[in-house]
Amino acid sequence: MFQSKKRWVIILLLIFFIAVIFLFIPKSQNNTQVVAENDTSSIEETEEIPVETEETPIENEETENIISVGDTIVTDGMEITIDNVQLTYEVLPDNKSDFYSYYAADSGEVYIDLDVSVKNLQKQQLNCDEVLSATADYNNGYTYSCFSVVEDSTLGFNYSSITYISPLETMDMRYLFDCPQEVEETQNPLFITIRPSDSLDEYKLIIR
Repeated sequence: MFQSKKRWVIILLLIFFIAVIFLFIPKSQNNTQVVAENDTSSIEETEEIPVETEETPIENEETENIISVGDTIVTDGMEITIDNVQLTYEVLPDNKSDFYSYYAADSGEVYIDLDVSVKNLQKQQLNCDEVLSATADYNNGYTYSCFSVVEDSTLGFNYSSITYISPLETMDMRYLFDCPQEVEETQNPLFITIRPSDSLDEYKLIIR
């Protein structure tokens, strides 16, 4: 009798241990799977790659080429010296003979007279009509174009379109801007922009 009870106790203990084993084995497997899945997801996470932003360089502000009377503009093909600039009602040549030509402003008009010396640095003749272009600016926006003439020791002035400067020779020229008389009578800003024909640079000659 005692032995049969002992047998049943052993059987019950075995059943208990087997039940415990079956209860804990699946749970540990599930835990293992969860860890594995978590590890995989952590591996598969994409790292954020820092985006390199290009710094926009600060553009250098364009600087004006300011020139004055007495300065010389030098390019590959010529030297242009600013001899004088004035507002006048009569444009007279430097060398006056008994007979000479000159330019007189119309009534209510005045000339801006830009006097330059041009030396030809090329090995061929330089057409005086192709030395430079220039624009006068009065009171920040009123602009005036010009025409050019060449000083002539005999005639006073000659047409620039039919005159040439030989290599390494220098010639005196005038650039005349026909403007309203108000330009001379006021003190509003006035300057000339000069552009040599063989250069992309511009030069600013401030009159006032």
